[in-house]
Amino acid sequence: MNKQLDQAIARLRDLPEERQQEAAELLFDFLNGDLDVDVHFTPEQLEEIDRCLSADEPFATDEEVRDFFAKFSKPR
Repeated sequence: MNKQLDQAIARLRDLPEERQQEAAELLFDFLNGDLDVDVHFTPEQLEEIDRCLSADEPFATDEEVRDFFAKFSKPR
């Protein structure tokens, strides 16, 4: 087991039982390839999303988007 995973598990051991159960379920979902995360936004966040989507200008050029994803897809 790598060091980072060891550290994460050590931190999990300090959590209350209910939080440990939630973490275990997430880990099993990840391992099974069916991690389905529900995302919930506050009303303020939804308003900001609506505001941004209604803007006439693009958020980023195609090149900026490619550069962004290229940065995160490089091996560590």
